[in-house]
Amino acid sequence: MYSNQRMASRAIVTGIALCFTTAVYADYTLRCGRVGGHHNTCRLSQPGYVTLERRISGASCDQGRSWDYDRREIWVDRGCEADFRVETHGESSSGNRDAAKVAGAVAAVAILGALVANKDHVDDGRYRDQNYYGSRHTSYVPGWMVGTFRGYNSQFGADVEMRIDSDGRMTAQTRGETLRGWINGGELHVGGAVFSIDQTREGFVTAQRGDRFNEVRYRRVY
Repeated sequence: MYSNQRMASRAIVTGIALCFTTAVYADYTLRCGRVGGHHNTCRLSQPGYVTLERRISGASCDQGRSWDYDRREIWVDRGCEADFRVETHGESSSGNRDAAKVAGAVAAVAILGALVANKDHVDDGRYRDQNYYGSRHTSYVPGWMVGTFRGYNSQFGADVEMRIDSDGRMTAQTRGETLRGWINGGELHVGGAVFSIDQTREGFVTAQRGDRFNEVRYRRVY
């Protein structure tokens, strides 16, 4: 049974890798501004980690209050208008990345998930945090996600070390691959993959969307 599951997982990773080698991701800048000073949304051509690059309006642009983003769009309000930088953290089939590297990175993404299911849910207390401005503040990162964590994927026999910064950037190391992603909407985004994050008493558990059995338990080390 274990052997069959492992072979199936490798087949899935191979299939995903073949899809990724045809896609090209690149960082880009998007201007998003007010329409009559009111709320407006601007569609993202590729999902990514968004930062304010240059404010255009005289009104302030405060993340979580007058602008924020999710996988689909940037929203602005209260007169905010700005150029936003979108970092896709995607793998490219062109430039200095060859097909083998792309396949390796995709396999590493799969390794981010896969282990135990019994999750000890803990209240993240975000509604008591003064930095949490409400449901539109999707870029909010609760304190329990911030730090360095380690997990082990028994299915692939791989150790994973993950660091999440307070600004939502994520960096993970596994099998010689470096993966970069971002936290948004309480989830971890790595290229086209999305992982839920549930707090535990020792750290958190990640689970890949679309495969709730693909989970990894991480323990805080820093």
